[in-house]
Amino acid sequence: MKYSTTYQITSAQMDGRYRLTVDGILTFHENTIARYLTSLGLAAFDLQKQDRTWVISEINLEMPAPPTMWTEDIEVQVWVSEMSSLRIWMEFTMKEVHSGVLAARGNSCWSVISMSERKLLSCEGLIPNTELIPELAAGPHKKRAVIKFQNEPINTLQHSVNLIDLDFNGHTTNRRYVQLALACFEPSFLEAYRPDSLNIRFIHESRMGDELVCQTHPADAPQTFVGRIINGCGQEICKVSSQWVKREPLPDIASVNLIRHPQK
Repeated sequence: MKYSTTYQITSAQMDGRYRLTVDGILTFHENTIARYLTSLGLAAFDLQKQDRTWVISEINLEMPAPPTMWTEDIEVQVWVSEMSSLRIWMEFTMKEVHSGVLAARGNSCWSVISMSERKLLSCEGLIPNTELIPELAAGPHKKRAVIKFQNEPINTLQHSVNLIDLDFNGHTTNRRYVQLALACFEPSFLEAYRPDSLNIRFIHESRMGDELVCQTHPADAPQTFVGRIINGCGQEICKVSSQWVKREPLPDIASVNLIRHPQK
């Protein structure tokens, strides 16, 4: 079955232009899947009782429309599209409730690991087959081509993992890596362009006190970049491939504010 819930865009999910951020999209994505898994009795706190937990290895995100404006409501829908012995693929769509515009779509790959041994465990039989809907939101789940990029980074950002970076497992949250990758661009570039699609691959974990370096490398394709996050040992922790488009002219927030001008 498809599971859906609705969120309001708050100040925590908007940027200085009153637009929904990538971090906000990822927050809604993970929170909705967490709610869905909770409804099945498979939340992280359920699995932890059996020395198991969820991990995400990949997220693919497409944002075909200009970023949604505050105070629009966002309906998020998630469903299981593919299951194997070690991986479960979740699809998601996000639509503006009042306008019906598709704000974002994509998929993410989930697995279960042993908390004590940090090894992959079988997913077979974990989610009932009746939950499977073989419908894809953002293309097939095939191995994506490696994006070639220049060796020398154009920007570098250093970060020490601290308490606010950590999740319930005591590791750096997935969203923090994406935040670092997107912050590793010149402000002038971020003023003129917005991300159109992201391929995010989570490779290794990092913990409290780890020193991370984020590097932005230009790729061969126009307005395409590869962000690499590396730990102090030179180990690649996360890779964020992104495509960018010019920012569209957006209406004045005063003219579309749903609190001031409620749509019936």
